[in-house]
Parts: sequence; C-alpha cells; structure tokens
Amino acid sequence: MSSEPAPLPPSPLDTWPPAWSPSAVVFDFDGLLVDTEAEWIRVQDAYLAMHDVRMDAATRREITGRAAEVVVTAIGALVGKDPQLVGDELLAAHREGLRDRDGLVPLPGGLETVRAVAAKRPVAIASNSPREMLDHKLAATGLVDVVDAHVAVEDITAPKPAPDIYLHAARLLGADPAQSLGFEDSETGASAAVEAGLQLITVPSLEGQRPRAHRRLDTLEDPVLQEWIAGWEVRR
Repeated sequence: MSSEPAPLPPSPLDTWPPAWSPSAVVFDFDGLLVDTEAEWIRVQDAYLAMHDVRMDAATRREITGRAAEVVVTAIGALVGKDPQLVGDELLAAHREGLRDRDGLVPLPGGLETVRAVAAKRPVAIASNSPREMLDHKLAATGLVDVVDAHVAVEDITAPKPAPDIYLHAARLLGADPAQSLGFEDSETGASAAVEAGLQLITVPSLEGQRPRAHRRLDTLEDPVLQEWIAGWEVRR
C-alpha cells in the first residue's frame, strides 16, 4: 500500500503565476516569517540534552508546528517528568530566547511579503503560539499594526493540524476560505490550512518537513510571487 498522500484537488495555484487573486490572506508566523521555530527546537534539544535524552527524527517531524501542549507532553514522556512542569520550564527558556528583537530573526522576504499583501488585501496571522507570545512577537516585528487580525491558540478549540485556526482567521477577515490564500512552513500547519479549504503556498524552513500544499516555494523572496502580489488591485 502506498504511503503517498492523496493529491489535492485542482487549484488556481496550479498555474504559476496564477490568473486568480485571493480575497484575503492568512500567514503562519513561526518558521515562515521569523526563525522562531528553530529557536523553539533549540530550546527543546537543550532541555532533552540536560536530561540525557534524545528525540528520534520521526517524533520531531510529527510534533513540529504543533501546539506547545503537544510538544511538552511528548518531551515530558521522554524525560519522565510532569508535562506541566516541563511546559513551564521550556516556555520560560523560549521566552528568554525571544526577549529581545535580536531573538526574532526574520526569514528572507517574510515581513516584507506581509506588508506588501496587507497593502492590497485583508491579512491575518494564524499561530499555534500562546497569546502572550504571539502578541510579543507581533509587536517586536512591527506587524501588530500591519495585519487586520491575529489568532492565537487560546482563540480556538482545536489547534493545528485541525482547521479551526484558519477557519476562524477567515471569519475575522470576512472571507470565504476557498477564496483565501494561506502561507505555511510545516506539515502540521499545512494540514490545517488545506483542511480549512484555503489555497496554500508552503515555504518549508526546517529540514525534514514536507508539507502538502498547492504550491511550494523555496523562499518568500520568490520573484514570481512578488510580481504576482504587486499586480493585485487594492481590495480593502
């Protein structure tokens, strides 16, 4: 039996650049716009090393992009500690690493793409991050005044890979998910966006991630992407 995922239905993104343009756009944050996902994994690996434990590649791939609760439960099982305590310790270390603007390293084209899109269409950020951390990251990158809405893990019932966060973001923007464009980097986030019915572009930033999407790019600086966005008429 093949382990290959079922192909996605036809999408306007099958043509590049597309003749279509979205009514609204929803971006992930960590690992797509800013290299915070790598910092979060660095914190996890340091914590595991402190307990003389390593995480296997399959587990790492499975939990990447998941809500913090899922990650700390997996690590708690590996180190034999209460997940609540593990969560407190890991999130404290992660907050410390992201305390300064220097801890938020923009990925190529990330912040510029959000600003370019926001000049044309309604934009939301949809993140599995806790509200406190998402608000900090949006303020530190200057995006809090650029986007129209931002959805944190507390705002929905089920985090990614469930579709809730993307459906909620589309509702906040007053948009039909099927006419909305999503940007993601991880398998977890891509599953959420596709399940919600968005047209999806992925830009993986971590080794081993092979998210399923309608279009995959190597960077948000992709010249065809940038030219396509520049050609959209303003609908705000």
